[in-house]
Amino acid sequence: RMTGGRAGPPREPFPDQASAAAPAAYAATAESWDLAVHAAIAAVFEFLAERPAQTKACIVFDGGAGPVALARRDQVLERFASLLEPGFAAAVTPPPPVVAEAIVGGIYELVRNHVLERRLDLLREAIPDATVVALSPFVGPASAIRLASAKSVQASR
Repeated sequence: RMTGGRAGPPREPFPDQASAAAPAAYAATAESWDLAVHAAIAAVFEFLAERPAQTKACIVFDGGAGPVALARRDQVLERFASLLEPGFAAAVTPPPPVVAEAIVGGIYELVRNHVLERRLDLLREAIPDATVVALSPFVGPASAIRLASAKSVQASR
């Protein structure tokens, strides 16, 4: 395939590149499941914030996208939801399975709102909020807030 006049390997579609950031960061964080989820969120948010034009194209136009693009978006969201599965086993009182879908949908809307409000440059600042949303049903709000706050302080150093 030709890219920019030069022969090169085919490039993965942007949604696949973005979604690959999550499992890579998740796998690299062996300390604990909750830290791995935080790392996955941070990796995706950083990836998207560093590529505003591509992020905007994928997120803003997904409502008018065809069935193939919408199916790809759903696969990306399902891949991220699968990272939450260990939380159900670890939770003292496991939430209903639909919670993973709600978490991923909420985080997607958080990103979408940053794009629509032209605040994608501030997406990194939403990492602690997204971490709290993702972890609260599994570890409780207090623990989720503690972890998100500690990681936020570490990242700012």
